Amino acid sequence: MDKNEYLLNNEGGSTKANVRACAAKRWRVLAAGLVFAVGGIWLLLHQMLGHSGSSTDEYILGALKGDKVQVELFVMSRCPDAIKVETVFNSVVRELYPILDIQLNFIAKPNPNATYGAECKHGDEECRGNIDELCALAHGGDLPLFWRFLNCLNSHSGDIGSDPDLSLKCASSAGLDTEAFINCALQVEGRELFRQSVENAEFAGVNTSATVFIDGHLRCVEDGGWRECPGGHSASDFIRDICAAYKGSRSRPSICAEYPPVA
Repeated sequence: MDKNEYLLNNEGGSTKANVRACAAKRWRVLAAGLVFAVGGIWLLLHQMLGHSGSSTDEYILGALKGDKVQVELFVMSRCPDAIKVETVFNSVVRELYPILDIQLNFIAKPNPNATYGAECKHGDEECRGNIDELCALAHGGDLPLFWRFLNCLNSHSGDIGSDPDLSLKCASSAGLDTEAFINCALQVEGRELFRQSVENAEFAGVNTSATVFIDGHLRCVEDGGWRECPGGHSASDFIRDICAAYKGSRSRPSICAEYPPVA
């Protein structure tokens, strides 16, 4: 599938599913579903055993997050608050990407009759932008490349999802595999990633863009102003907390030395 077909499909607001071409990639979706299921079982057992805690304040989805700190951003691609948080995370990603696992959970209302399987607050253009961001994250190669793509989109926020050429230009300039990106965005994989993302947000009980979780715990909310951010909301505040949360075997990024663990 080439650039012209991507543009043609998006101009019509529809996608052409090609299951065989997408089958090799759908293992990522199945893996995400497994993590979701395990997280749900863990939470159910946690509650049955008498451990109290709000599903929002103590959201446990990253049971299989591995050797990195999981950061979950509950966002909408055309939301100014989301773009504000993502901008704050520019230096966080730059400094900590080797120990960082960022997950995008998009806030929308599931609706199987909607164009993209959900109703987005800022219209179908936002749903389209959500899918593009998820596909870029899935096929970005590494986090800094994806973040370059995201910054490119955000610098033209009014065109996200409505200008198909913008996503292609951003994917190309960021150094993404554009063929893999296009196949994901136009076929089954992109919609499945979006569906799973929306389900993750619903499971967490989060309906405010933008909400930040670090290591399974509510960390901060930006909603026309910062709130519920007891540790602060600057990039250095997030860097400090992520460094503190890191328990993996990799070498800690050098900037973590500026934030020694609290005894």
